[in-house]
Amino acid sequence: MTRPRHAAGWPVAALLSLATAPAIALADEACYRMDTDAFKILEGCKRTGDGRLIVAETALAQLEYDADGLTAIIAGKQHYYLRRDGRNLPVITYDNGPDYFEEGLTRALVDGRIGYYDRQLQPAFAARFDWGWPFKDGIAEVCQGCAPGKPDPGGHTAIEGGKHYRIDRQGNILP
Repeated sequence: MTRPRHAAGWPVAALLSLATAPAIALADEACYRMDTDAFKILEGCKRTGDGRLIVAETALAQLEYDADGLTAIIAGKQHYYLRRDGRNLPVITYDNGPDYFEEGLTRALVDGRIGYYDRQLQPAFAARFDWGWPFKDGIAEVCQGCAPGKPDPGGHTAIEGGKHYRIDRQGNILP
């Protein structure tokens, strides 16, 4: 997928934002388009106070999709990938936008655990890690018992502690 365009003048955020867990919001939050240069409200889309994303068919029809049928939006501080059929996935924020697809998989925080999802927004395997890095050459580093450290002056947050190991694309631990 081509990286979604970000609106001109959109504030530069930290390279890695760990504050992307679907937090409980106090009120409904508007959705904003990321498929155009203008950072516009997507009419017919909202994130509810309990964290659910509601997208009307009229909103889905307004969006531009890539060859895989995906687009990206943001509601509150949460980035989502959205499919033409309305299926959506809240993904981690990386490099001021939704996590990239690396080797066909993106990362999402599900019930406090990192999981990997394909372009159909289906899980590659169960979300079960405290953190995970993108796949490269069929391998991803993950960790258990790790946590975000203190952000540096540039807003980048390192993952500290825990047990680190490598997995394959099926989630199997590698030697």
